[in-house]
Amino acid sequence: MILIDTPDYSKTDKRAMATDLGKIYWLWNNLTRTSDSQPNIVVAVQKEMSGGHFFFDKMHKIELTPLLPEQMLEAYLNRFKTPEPFTEDAVLLLARMSRSIFRRFLRYITVTLDYSKATERKGANQIDFETVRKAVSADRLAKDMELELAELFPKHSDLRLQAVRLLMYLQESGPIKQSKLTQELGIEPYSISRLLTKLELHHYVTRDRAGTDKIVDLTKTE
Repeated sequence: MILIDTPDYSKTDKRAMATDLGKIYWLWNNLTRTSDSQPNIVVAVQKEMSGGHFFFDKMHKIELTPLLPEQMLEAYLNRFKTPEPFTEDAVLLLARMSRSIFRRFLRYITVTLDYSKATERKGANQIDFETVRKAVSADRLAKDMELELAELFPKHSDLRLQAVRLLMYLQESGPIKQSKLTQELGIEPYSISRLLTKLELHHYVTRDRAGTDKIVDLTKTE
């Protein structure tokens, strides 16, 4: 069995993915001709990219459901039996920041541990919620979400940063009125309305009418 985890491709340019799939197809075809047993190749690819290439029609497709933040916390506790050196809410925040991408979750754990060591927090009992927020900055989150947010805001890096701040605030606050969200983030009502419209269109957030206001929430993962 061969497991191949493909990189994150930009949805606007499928050439890199097509090139990689062509090489995988060559490998599969070559092994089929030369091996006595049928080769089993497992290819992990982004859901939104799983189309438009002939090789996909030759595969058995299995859709993996992203882990919820609570499930990622559970996985951490199952592995280490304790949240240490973090507090439980700190691990949960790291999971939320990762947006259900497990390798990003592991990377943020490492980043926070390095930050804690560099800022001489070694004497502290546990790494808490506020330390995680300082270690994994909004700029860092924006950089890691660059591919997906670049699709929404291709020419506006400032809007990408605002989108990250907004999404992370919703992760912490839960459902909130749009007017209050505007005040908390310090963004003009017209600007936040345009930002939310774009995020809602791409299924990052939902908005429900509440009188003259709207309730904003993250789109729930089934």
